[in-house]
Amino acid sequence: MRRLLALEIATVVLAAVIAGGVSAWNTRETIEQDAADKMVAVAVALASSPGLADAVAARDVPRVQAAAETTRAGTGVSFVTVMDPAGTRLSHPEPARIGETYQGTFLPAAAGGTLVETFPGTLGLSVRAIVPVRDAGDGGVVGMVAVGQLRVQVADRIARELGTLALAAAVAIALGVGLAVVAARRVKRDTLGLEPREITALHRHHQAVMAAMREGLLVLDADTGRVVVLNAEAARLLGLPAALEPSRAAGPTLDELGVDPALRERLADRSPVTDETVLVGERLLLLNRTELAGTWETERSGEHADGGARPEDTAPDIVVTLRDRTELEAMTRELDDARSVTRALRFAAHEHANHLQAVSTLIELGAQDDARELAQRWSRDLLASGDDELRDRLADPALAALVLDKAADARDRGLELRIGESTALPADEAGDEQASTDRVTVVGNLVDNALDAALESAHAGTGGVVELDVHTAGGAEVIRVVDDGPGLADPDAAFAAGWSTKARGSGERGLGLALVRRVVDRRGGTVEVVPGVEGRGTVFTVTLPLVAAGRQRSPAANR
Repeated sequence: MRRLLALEIATVVLAAVIAGGVSAWNTRETIEQDAADKMVAVAVALASSPGLADAVAARDVPRVQAAAETTRAGTGVSFVTVMDPAGTRLSHPEPARIGETYQGTFLPAAAGGTLVETFPGTLGLSVRAIVPVRDAGDGGVVGMVAVGQLRVQVADRIARELGTLALAAAVAIALGVGLAVVAARRVKRDTLGLEPREITALHRHHQAVMAAMREGLLVLDADTGRVVVLNAEAARLLGLPAALEPSRAAGPTLDELGVDPALRERLADRSPVTDETVLVGERLLLLNRTELAGTWETERSGEHADGGARPEDTAPDIVVTLRDRTELEAMTRELDDARSVTRALRFAAHEHANHLQAVSTLIELGAQDDARELAQRWSRDLLASGDDELRDRLADPALAALVLDKAADARDRGLELRIGESTALPADEAGDEQASTDRVTVVGNLVDNALDAALESAHAGTGGVVELDVHTAGGAEVIRVVDDGPGLADPDAAFAAGWSTKARGSGERGLGLALVRRVVDRRGGTVEVVPGVEGRGTVFTVTLPLVAAGRQRSPAANR
């Protein structure tokens, strides 16, 4: 800042000196021109005065001397000299010099012209004008009039004017320097005392950190709601076109950026947020929100390093960080599914060991026929379990594996997952990878919620059955899930993010059905929720338009 202040002061002084020099030059030229014009005017007035031509022609020295001195006294010039055409003085401020030859150029005036010159005469260096005196009758030149102002007197006037200019320049320099100091102090206060090179380095560090962050960063002005900072990762997570450079004045609002309404609504709440899961689009984001009002208030109430207070127009900021939990949540679900399969395999292995022990004992007892019959019966039961049949009916391997896993999970929880007889998904209608992902998302979340609802009824001894049907009809795939749970009091509110019938503290709440709604909206499908038979349970029916295999996915689907 010291260099900037020195540069500003040097600029002010240089500008004032240049302006003062130009003004002094113009003033000097103007004063000298005014003096010359005045000499010409006085000489012309005297030369044309009544009776002067006759007095000059008659060489009436007393009369000419009187007229000349009267003019000199009345106009304040240094001298008025009247002479004949030969240059002989007929008047002079010093009477002893009357009759002498005029010192200076007079031939142009004797020829009828007007002459202005600076010449060192008997009184000293002077600015003088010489004009002819013409006869009133024939207009011939009968004499000349020379009027002069000593150069010293002109210089005194110039000095007075230049003194005024110098004083004005000094005042301008003082004001300029004072304003430069005030501006430097304000800039130093606004930049927290950082030097320009430090600000440049800080900006570079800021850009590097923003580019390297794998966490979305969103900074909002709490007063205006405008976005101050938005890094590339936050733009990606929110589905926005690009990051934003810091700009408090012209930053857009969340509405103007088109940020998901769920996030806008959450940020509108001024309460602190720590590691809260928010559904934005089809992404699960971990949200943290910190308001810097306390820091700014401290700076406002205190004194800055240079003795000045913080500027009152500094607004608090809201810092929002976003971390993507979509993949982590998917991995968690896959881990849960793997645990369910492992548990089912462990139970099956335990049961199989029991079967083998029974067969082995029968063989040891010599009851080979009984052992053979028992093994055949168990083989028939295993083949009748329907796993292979389900894989044949569902051409989507991911969906088939999901249904088998959910069936095993239902058995472990003492529930029953029934697969509808019309369940079928041909290979030519299974769609692409994104369609499979959407299908797994919808079926997995609906079945999970249905099993939770059925478990409540099973505990009450009134149910425990979930029915699943997946088929295609009319160019769309229809997913129908029925449970015999207690039902939904408000089916319309069930799809809102954060709504749940589970108790708080039971893990992620209100995200499954919200994800189903996002998939349905993106695919242009429909979802219907109605009470079950005799008012028991709930029936979810989701209709999704079929997706041709290999179709290019839209940007919205990729988010």
